[in-house]
Amino acid sequence: MRALSGPRPRVLMLTAAAAVVLSGCAASQLGNMWRDQAFKTDGLKNVLVIAVRNDPVRRRMWEDGFVSALAAYGTTAKRSYEIWSNALPDTQAVRDEIKRGGYDEVLVNQRPPSTAQLTWVQGYSRRESVTRYDPASGAAYTTWQDVAVPATMDTTEVVNYQTNVWSTSEHGRLVWSAMSHTTDAFSVQLIQYQTESLILPEMAKSGLLPKKKK
Repeated sequence: MRALSGPRPRVLMLTAAAAVVLSGCAASQLGNMWRDQAFKTDGLKNVLVIAVRNDPVRRRMWEDGFVSALAAYGTTAKRSYEIWSNALPDTQAVRDEIKRGGYDEVLVNQRPPSTAQLTWVQGYSRRESVTRYDPASGAAYTTWQDVAVPATMDTTEVVNYQTNVWSTSEHGRLVWSAMSHTTDAFSVQLIQYQTESLILPEMAKSGLLPKKKK
């Protein structure tokens, strides 16, 4: 039995729980951005980077990615795992390290729960050939019939990454925040794209980073 190609279904994109429609060469976007307009700076110079991950390898990969990307802006950054190698620090440990290291900001990246990207695939009909045999004559003949293909709802996981920047002045002050969303699989390339092409460029546009070195 051979099926002929019918009309291609139209795809409508629906989003759940504020997930965004993701497109482009990398399926990642940055949203929910906020900046404290009252906070004045000529660019972050000494930053403590903390990636909140239970997986020690992924924690190190994210912190490496941010430190490497920040260096392109002339910003000195310290990986938290270089100080606390075995486990994430608690709040008091971070406060003590801020005093000791003289950091002007703390960048915290964490992974909130995933959301869902729902893709509605509209139903359609297609023509199919059906071959039947006549037992009396032994002859075969073909007829055509319309076959209905029902609508479906496909679900794709959207992974979210929250980045917050805290000023160490005034007993800790949130000065910038954004949420990135991606359907890409986790990889070194994903971290590089998130840090170098999404998160830090937006921080620079908001005036939190110096001009990028050429």
